[in-house]
This record gives sequence, structure tokens and C-alpha cells, in this order.
Amino acid sequence: MNSPTTPRLNSPALLLLSDVDSVAEELAVRITQADRFYVDGGPLAEEELRGACRDNLAEIIRALAGAEPNLKPALAVGRLKAERGVPLAALLHAFRLGGRLIWEQLTALSKGPGDPEVHECATLLWELIDAFSDAAVEAYRDTETLLAHSDAQARYRLIRMLFDDHADGSVRSLGALRTLGVPEDGVFQVVVIIPADPGQALPAPVTSSLRDAGAQTVWDSQADVHIGLLRTASSREAVRAVDRLGQAVAGRIGVSAEFGTPLGIPEALGQARLAARSTPPGTEGLVRFGSDPMAHLLVTASGAARVFTESVLGGVLRLPPPDRDDLLSVLAEWYRCHGAAGEVAEALHCHRNTVRYRLRKVRDLTGRDVTDPVQSAELYAALRSVEVLGIVADE
Repeated sequence: MNSPTTPRLNSPALLLLSDVDSVAEELAVRITQADRFYVDGGPLAEEELRGACRDNLAEIIRALAGAEPNLKPALAVGRLKAERGVPLAALLHAFRLGGRLIWEQLTALSKGPGDPEVHECATLLWELIDAFSDAAVEAYRDTETLLAHSDAQARYRLIRMLFDDHADGSVRSLGALRTLGVPEDGVFQVVVIIPADPGQALPAPVTSSLRDAGAQTVWDSQADVHIGLLRTASSREAVRAVDRLGQAVAGRIGVSAEFGTPLGIPEALGQARLAARSTPPGTEGLVRFGSDPMAHLLVTASGAARVFTESVLGGVLRLPPPDRDDLLSVLAEWYRCHGAAGEVAEALHCHRNTVRYRLRKVRDLTGRDVTDPVQSAELYAALRSVEVLGIVADE
């Protein structure tokens, strides 16, 4: 920032400097009258406003009198007003009012309309007002940035506290929820979103879209997952919000069961994680906890599920991909069509005899027949394990 060039010692300015306290009092009154932000109980106490006026007026008048400009008071008042939430426009208006008051006082102290020392101050005065205003604005914006960062960090800590595992029965989540501005009553659900692309940001319109559906939300976005708390006034709104979420977000989405107290968040988070993982890898979809218990069970015991699947379907999985896929497809359609061979043939665009042939091949490779209830149950569980866990041969 370039400082304005200063003139030789200026008599009117020196006289005004000797009376700077009364000038500061007058400026504080004018600022209070001009801006509603300085009324009783406003962001700045009277003594703070008067002190800021005096410090800045004194340095501006000293510069008019010939001293080197000192911008420290401008920087200080910029920081102060940003911290107290005074609008930037009000900050700039105060400097304009100060410039006008200084000019009035200099004119009153002049020797007459042609006083060369007063005329000498005219241009310099507004150069100084601009310089002090610029310095104050710079400090104001720097402080705003620091405050925003601090607020973001504080919010981040609150959100992390909200989703902590409060196994000790702690009620810290209640305090975090209050601070975040979410009511403690209503219908709550936890959502876990695993994006299709790791690191993919949550779409910007999601929060407003859910708000339109009646849901307040709090989000914790991490490197490979987004965790959200949805709060609605009723179960009907909760269903509508989840449906809206499924339309707005791509990826594997898990939704917990509804619960009525924030103390249920940790358990619901576990449910939502499980539901999200119940969608097969590489696919997209929304799963509500409890809607697919077989998938939940397989995900929960994935290690045992893989061993079980290999023991049941290993012979099928080791076939060349085209043959393997034919047999897995016929099994999937058999269960989807409740064992109706004609419907299976129609779905797969093949003859009924082809369906029967493939099912016999499954029997020969696995030692299990779809017509036997126990053996069929084992085949179904293994098939679901392949679908949910993405199991292939030699994995």
C-alpha cells in the first residue's frame, strides 16, 4: 500500500491535534447516529468506539500536520469490527464521517476562504482517508478469514463429537447437537454414503434438497465416505427425505433405522455402515437397515461367508467366466421367479430345457440340488454372498 506524500508542518492540523479528544467525542456521536449497529447493546461499547475514533483521528491529523502516516490504528479497528460482526460498509462509513468532520474542523480553524494551509490539506486528507480505509478493510478481511477458519474447525470438532462412539453413556452428543442448532426431539436417521469415486464430494444441492423435504442435516465428509445425520419432525418426512437422498446422490447409500434420541447415533451409525456395505461393490443403490437381512449378515461375517461360499459354489466360480455367469444367472433367476422354470426361461431368453440343463450342472458341480430345501438354502446363501461381497474364483 502506498502512503500519501506528507506536506510541511501545517498549523491548522496542529491546532486540531491539540483538541483531538473532543473531535473524537463528536465523531463517535455522529457514527452512533448514522449507523444502527452502534446503538445501546451493540457490538462495540461506547468507550471502545471513542477509543477507536480517537486513535485513528489522531494519526490522520498528525499525518496532515507533517508526520509519517501510522496505519496501526486502522488495522486495529478493522480487526475489532470484524471480530464484533460490524458490517464492512459501516466500517467504511465511519472513515468517511471522520474525513468530513476533520475537514469541517480545519475549515473552522482557517484564517479565511483563501487560507493556503487548509487548501494544502484538502487533497491529502482524502488520500489519508483512503489509505486508512484500505488498511482497515485489509485487516477486516484477514480477520474474517481467520474467524471463518476457526468457526469451521469448531464445527468440525462438534460434528466429530456427534458421531463418536459414546460407549460410556456420555451425553456429549446432546451438547454438540444443541450447538449445531438441531432440535433434540423428532425422528433421526444416520446415513452413510460410499461414493462411486473415492474422494468425490457430496453434491452441493443435497442439503437444500433435503431441507425442502423437511430434513435438517449435519454432514461429516471424509476421504472415502460421507456420514450424515437427518432429523425430521415425522416418519413420513423421514421417508420422503431418504427417497430424495437416493435420487440426489450416486454411490452405495446405507440408512439406519429411525430413532428418537441423539443418544442413539452411535448404534445407528453402525447400522448405516452395514447397510451401505450391503450394496454390492461397483454398484449403486440405497439400502435401509433391515431391508436385506441376508446381506447384512453376510457383510457382518464376511470372512466366514467367503469360506462358506467357496465350499458351496467353488466349482461354479472356477469355471471360465461365460460358463460361470450362465450358471449364476440361472440360479439368480430361479430364486427370483420362485422356482418357476417357464418364467426363468423367459427372463433368460432360453428354452426350459436349457434352464434344467444348467441347474443339473450346478448340482453336479456343487453336490446341491435346488429342489432340496436345505441344499437350496445353502445355494441361495452362497449366491447372495457372491452378489453382496463380489466374490470371484481364487479370491
